[in-house]
Amino acid sequence: MALVSRYPASPEVLGGELVRQSSRARVQRCGGIRIGLVHWAFPPTVGGVESYLWNCSRLLVGLGHQVTVFTGTPGARVPPVDGVEVLRHPGLDLSWATGDQEERESLREWFRVELAARDIRLVHGHNLHHFTAAPAEALLDLRDVLGLVLLHTYHSIWREPESVALAEACGRFDAHFAVSGFLSDACSKALGVNCAKPMYLGIDTKPYLRIPELADPKAGEEVAILLPARLIPDKGAELAVEALTKVLAVDLPVRPYLVLMDTPDSIDFHGEKVGFQASVRMLAKSLEIPDQVRFERADVDGMPDLYRRARVVICPSTFPEPMGLVALEAMCAARPVIATRVGGLAEGIGEDGVSGFLVAPGDVDDLALRITELLCCPELAWSVGNAARKRVQEEFDLEDRCLPPLVEAYEEALRQAAARIPHP
Repeated sequence: MALVSRYPASPEVLGGELVRQSSRARVQRCGGIRIGLVHWAFPPTVGGVESYLWNCSRLLVGLGHQVTVFTGTPGARVPPVDGVEVLRHPGLDLSWATGDQEERESLREWFRVELAARDIRLVHGHNLHHFTAAPAEALLDLRDVLGLVLLHTYHSIWREPESVALAEACGRFDAHFAVSGFLSDACSKALGVNCAKPMYLGIDTKPYLRIPELADPKAGEEVAILLPARLIPDKGAELAVEALTKVLAVDLPVRPYLVLMDTPDSIDFHGEKVGFQASVRMLAKSLEIPDQVRFERADVDGMPDLYRRARVVICPSTFPEPMGLVALEAMCAARPVIATRVGGLAEGIGEDGVSGFLVAPGDVDDLALRITELLCCPELAWSVGNAARKRVQEEFDLEDRCLPPLVEAYEEALRQAAARIPHP
């Protein structure tokens, strides 16, 4: 009796598991680099990596390249530009991926067929050192077969022994990037990846530059303090609620409330979201401020509206953030940002007190003091917000500042590979 695999032999007949999100004709154009981007998730899943890949893919197309995104998200969206294709395989779906041998073989066959059909030689993985090694191993199996050039970006690291072991496969890729200087150093110390070049991700500044600068609030006006991060403990939501009680105890010219993100579509790495919103609500109720703590949702295109309505943005993370794209988004929106001095956050904020504020992790009093200062002094909020906007424009604009060195790295990787990898 023949065994029936849960993965069909051909990726062309996955029975709905492979979702072709854009026509084959879109990737038949000539010119530019044919790029494969690989990550576990893509919008509508929300998160820093997902937002970056959404913007990166469409802006790369705008520069004349062709992009195919390989992901596991069911019903993945397609950026509204001609030239981006999104393909899905269940082996990249974290809701049930196992990383077993059958899954690796299915991924290898899928990559083989789809990469060859598009003549893609440059494959750029993102955070493939987490969860399972099957996608990275499948690509390594095909490196010589298809003449692939494999690159990898580390957006975060986990230091547990099992996570370090999973990262071994990505360590054999041809080139490595880290999203900050902090993370580059961490990759060297924790993973033994000594060549992860710092490569800032950047943001698409255009939607945030359209947001007006802060105007002086009216007396007694309701104003939002925004924490624009996934609702998990390490992002500091409980700290923010505690700080709000101290802010509300001050005689202020405005009436502040706290906005936290309701993020049901974000990846939950360790089951951290389970019950956490209820816990935060209970904390607000126990502190007698339930009406001043509100939860809102926003998809990959919805963040500018939240920043527009915010008076102050806070990023009170209690763990070493790899970088912090939401801080850059808020800064580009000309909103003053208060962040904890952890990980790579300080690399984005810049000079403390000029283009943002940095506080010690867990310091509720300092966080509340900085929020109060910004609510009481519109001139300070305006000055810091505008300096922040200028900093992001000059240093973190994705299209003008961050994509050119990435494309140069792509071209250099292809040049180095040309001598040693024959094109099949």
